Amino acid sequence: MLQSLYGYIMLEFNTEATKILSSQISHLDGKTIEKSLKFIRLLFDWHDNKNLISTRDPLYFLKRDFYDTIQFSNFLKKGMHVDVGTGAGIPGLILSILRPSDKFVLVDRREYPIRFLKHVQLALNLENISIKQVDVNKLSLSSTPTSIILKNFSNKKISNLPITKKMSYLYKLIKSRVSGDYVIFVITGSLALKIPKTLSLPDTTEVSVSVKKLDSPFFNECKYILEMI
Repeated sequence: MLQSLYGYIMLEFNTEATKILSSQISHLDGKTIEKSLKFIRLLFDWHDNKNLISTRDPLYFLKRDFYDTIQFSNFLKKGMHVDVGTGAGIPGLILSILRPSDKFVLVDRREYPIRFLKHVQLALNLENISIKQVDVNKLSLSSTPTSIILKNFSNKKISNLPITKKMSYLYKLIKSRVSGDYVIFVITGSLALKIPKTLSLPDTTEVSVSVKKLDSPFFNECKYILEMI
């Protein structure tokens, strides 16, 4: 009975999800849509055993995290991108499906998300990702990335800091681990609108900051992309 109900729910999800993804024809072809749906099914199969994300509703996940990532993809230049604290691959693994010609490094310190990411990599034959189980404080890369991406970065040192000080801390932390010229993107909420266009940090040049809105047809509350150069 439960298996039949699950099958019905997923059938309904596939129908609605295909409709939503097909509306993004400028981004997605049939093969990309098929991989996207398979990724979401794998995610929620694993999510049943241990929480990987904050929702148990695959359609909500599609409309919020997946759709936002499609919009975010527009801001990336071609190259190698590093997703720090990727968790279940949001947004890095999704981006690797959307942008198969780019390279993505998925970084997380926790074992279970890493196991999930490796499973998805094999299941979807994703040849453009590498997976690192390492804490950001020990992160090292062999080459300079095009961008580094942060989302929902949790750290006790900065959890209660004002948004400007929090972004200053993240910028200095990442730059202390990865050398070279690259963009740092932070996916965050409307507090990003309170950040000045320039961050003045000790022992560094001024950091240029811009904020871009991720428009959503599904939610009134939108996400924002904070770009630091």
